[in-house]
Amino acid sequence: MARGWSPVSLIARKPRIKIAAVAFLLCVVYFCWARIVESSTSIQRGHGVPESDLQTFASHAINNTVVIVPVNTGMLHLMENLLCSLSATSFDPKSILFWALDEGAQTTLNGKGFATYRDATLWAESGNLNVHGNTPAYHRMMRQRPQFFIDFLSTGYDVLMIDADLVFWQSPLVIMPQNDSDRAAVDMVYSTDAREFYTSHDAFQDEYRRGSLVPPICNGLFWMKSSNETISLWSEMVDVFEAPSWRMGIYRSRVFQDDQRGMDVLLNDGRAGVVGPFPSGITQDMIPKSNSKTRLNVRLLDQTQVVNGQLFMFRENTYAESLKKLRGEGKDRIAAHMNWNTESITKEEGARKKKIFFLDENGDCKA
Repeated sequence: MARGWSPVSLIARKPRIKIAAVAFLLCVVYFCWARIVESSTSIQRGHGVPESDLQTFASHAINNTVVIVPVNTGMLHLMENLLCSLSATSFDPKSILFWALDEGAQTTLNGKGFATYRDATLWAESGNLNVHGNTPAYHRMMRQRPQFFIDFLSTGYDVLMIDADLVFWQSPLVIMPQNDSDRAAVDMVYSTDAREFYTSHDAFQDEYRRGSLVPPICNGLFWMKSSNETISLWSEMVDVFEAPSWRMGIYRSRVFQDDQRGMDVLLNDGRAGVVGPFPSGITQDMIPKSNSKTRLNVRLLDQTQVVNGQLFMFRENTYAESLKKLRGEGKDRIAAHMNWNTESITKEEGARKKKIFFLDENGDCKA
């Protein structure tokens, strides 16, 4: 007698069909889950900048550049430390336009007489979200930044972006293009997030970022020109972050991850190239050949003049040697960023250890 046929018996006899069936069921489950997640976390598109904020931008622009510092309530103490460091430079802190991420920060900053900008449609939390490593809420907040830059750069103003966890020994304006011809030749100026100094590590072969054309950049300190090309970078990033999880979920979580790594991906797709003057350790012969794609000119800041947290905290000897050499050339340090691994040491603890936390126990500036 012939054996009876059924889908169950067929699957039991055919291992390949069994695997395919399981894979199909997993896809269905993932798709349903992704739609639920997407509906609860998708970014709301902005609707431009109100006229009152445009007037604020205009009143704070320095040679068409607005200095932006994003801050929420949990980061206000670091913002105060930033301002304390700036008090010893020629820069006027009242020139800053604070991007208030939550209502509490806006209220506090306005009460101190500072100008603020806030888009209440963007999701934010008030706590210090990466005290001991980055949290899901922190990453969600980072997904808001591209939309902000689309709205801001679309007004025609250039941006000098400064995270609240920076300190300065010179005016931050020195990292910007200093004249019209230089500004015409450069589309963006970036600090780097490389884990090694370029004097001892090939800048264009870095395992932590996403390509070999532009070394790792840091979205915590940069200057960017307003143009269709720069706005398109942030627009493409928003498209990735807003895409359904079933289509972009793995790519987003494994490759893009956040606004900084997303920018690394986009700058390394052939549209951008590094231009001089180069940071110590990079020479013209090291620069990859250009291609036919539209190019954005990226200038990298010197790693000793503007040092990231990983180098400042964990490459102390090399940094000290590089700083001594820098000063021997008649130059000096400009800034340090507290973007070290906070799973190892918190920002405030690390800043105190490295003597770049300038507030006393009462919160008063002692720089």
